[in-house]
Amino acid sequence: MTDALTPIDRTPGRGTQLMVWGAVASAVGAYLVQVIGGRSLGPEAFAPVTVVWVVLFLGVTVFLVPVEQMVVRRVAIAGGRAASVRDSLGAIASVVAVVTVLAAAVAFVLRRTLLADDVGYVLVIAALFPSYAVNVVGRGVLAGRGEFGRYGVVLAADACVKVLGTALVVILGGGGVALGWVLALSPLVIVLARPFRAGPVDSTIPLDPGSDRRFLGGYLVAGAASQVILASGPLVLGALGASAASISVYFVTTTLFRGPLSVSYNLLARVLPSVLRRAAIDDGALGRLTTSVAVAGAVGAAAAGGGAVAVGPAVVGLLFGAEFRPSASVAGLVAAAVVLGLAALVVSQVLVARAHTGRLAWVWLVALAGAAATVIFGGGDPMIRVALGFVVGEGLALGGLVLAGRGSVSPSVG
Repeated sequence: MTDALTPIDRTPGRGTQLMVWGAVASAVGAYLVQVIGGRSLGPEAFAPVTVVWVVLFLGVTVFLVPVEQMVVRRVAIAGGRAASVRDSLGAIASVVAVVTVLAAAVAFVLRRTLLADDVGYVLVIAALFPSYAVNVVGRGVLAGRGEFGRYGVVLAADACVKVLGTALVVILGGGGVALGWVLALSPLVIVLARPFRAGPVDSTIPLDPGSDRRFLGGYLVAGAASQVILASGPLVLGALGASAASISVYFVTTTLFRGPLSVSYNLLARVLPSVLRRAAIDDGALGRLTTSVAVAGAVGAAAAGGGAVAVGPAVVGLLFGAEFRPSASVAGLVAAAVVLGLAALVVSQVLVARAHTGRLAWVWLVALAGAAATVIFGGGDPMIRVALGFVVGEGLALGGLVLAGRGSVSPSVG
């Protein structure tokens, strides 16, 4: 049994450090691209590019993060063999085709109102997800093989290409569509890492890979529900009749505060292989771990909320201007919700390792219903209602994931 569970990851701690720094570089790069592009084009001309960013964020987190997690799981279980992904190519292609067609269709329909009536943006959006699919599958192979340092270098390289490409477009006087093509093509830097080459092979992990379609189906539902809770606040405020100023304030506040959560999506590939090995050795310990993470998340949320009440409005006002300064209550609620979301993201890896994505979907659907009920039946200021719904949704998700994570153990192949 010991030989069968020999860790795939022989990379020293430096590999994990490079992965963390790569994730940070990815987030910083995204901010720099928006700052450089926004300042050069101005608010009106840059607006379609922000729409491309939103479509990209939602498409990656809802559709492509599940694909990457599936690839990491398959390759890790197979002992680092990249060839194990071949059996999943059909399921991966189906997901990529769905998100590509859906995003392009929505972009085409809304091009006049959101994309300056420029079909060039539609073409950019259609190219985003095939390009990012190559990136996430390659990263999944690297993480499943335990090459975390190489994974981090890919993240940093992608960020550098985005920033340098954006600067080049600005210097050459290019417009928003050109900036969009930088976003669409930069992920192909993954090919320089040669993730699909023959790499080191280790002993397999005795877990059943399970059905790709069942895994992806549950994960996609869970991802969609979680992103509605996380990112739909500005739309909900609009539906509640809030002013345009309130919508902008809430948008910049949540965008700023959820930075750590956005960075964490790139670190899931580091967590999952470790959880897989633990699931094979002592699955019961994972249930106890989820409780510890949840308690730490609750304490951290209280601390973050209190800190944001004290300094959050001043920080937002300093970065975006006094007119974007939120109330202390909104800042505190959003900060607390983000920390709860971080804890939920970690706990969810237990269900992902066990391929219990159906449970994952049900938990997030219940959390979404709780968040919606809070907004609908709550009273008072719309921004407070939406921020409170954010907290309730993330809190329900964390509690539900802990309960689901203490359930039956993962399937084994022997």
